This record gives sequence, structure tokens and C-alpha cells, in this order.
Amino acid sequence: MYKPLFTNRFEKQIRKFPKKEQDKILEKIDGILLNPRLHSVKLQSTSPSIYRFRVGDYRVFFVVDDRMKIVKVTDVRRRTTQTYSH
Repeated sequence: MYKPLFTNRFEKQIRKFPKKEQDKILEKIDGILLNPRLHSVKLQSTSPSIYRFRVGDYRVFFVVDDRMKIVKVTDVRRRTTQTYSH
């Protein structure tokens, strides 16, 4: 099982969302820790590989470190036309 690691950016962004949405996002993160790539999409042309998954109107972005067994959650954004322009 992987352990979650939250960046400061993620923690700052998630605090802006309603409590109900925060709970859904954190619950989904807990759910992917057994196999982070199973229900996630790899973003094209990123190095290191960045993955994302959907929680309602929100997208959560993360990096997987298999050696350390860590899922580093880097970003969460509400789905808009600007969501994928990193």
C-alpha cells in the first residue's frame, strides 16, 4: 500500500473548496492508495509521469514513487478549460 504525501500547493488549494467536496476528494485519495494507476489517467508528455483522477467536477493530480511507495498529490483543480495547461 502506498502512503499519501500532500504538497503545500495541494493543501492550500483544497482548503478553498467546500467541506463536503474536501471530504470526497480525500476519500478518493485514500481509495487509490492500493493501486494508484488503476483508475487514473497518465498525462501525456510529462516527466516525471503525472497522473490524474476525477472527483465530480474536480481533477486531482499526482506522481507515483514506486520505490518509496508514495503517492505525491501535487494539485487539485476544478475542471475548466484551463485545467490541463500545466
